[in-house]
Amino acid sequence: MTLREAVTHFSQTKDPAILEKIRKKYGSYGFSLACKIAGIKRREGKRMLGIYDNTKTIRWLANKLCGIKTLKWQ
Repeated sequence: MTLREAVTHFSQTKDPAILEKIRKKYGSYGFSLACKIAGIKRREGKRMLGIYDNTKTIRWLANKLCGIKTLKWQ
């Protein structure tokens, strides 16, 4: 399956399994392209695959809402 076929198929079905195949075979370029064509944000695509890391957002919210300075998590 070519990248064009895979992206077209994902944009029609929005199946996470297809997105995972695109990510493994074509890397971040294919992943970003598939998300763009499907009309979703990369963050939503990462959430579909279960690889979204939101520690930066949590740190930002803690600082803004509570004035708490958090340590960098490792």
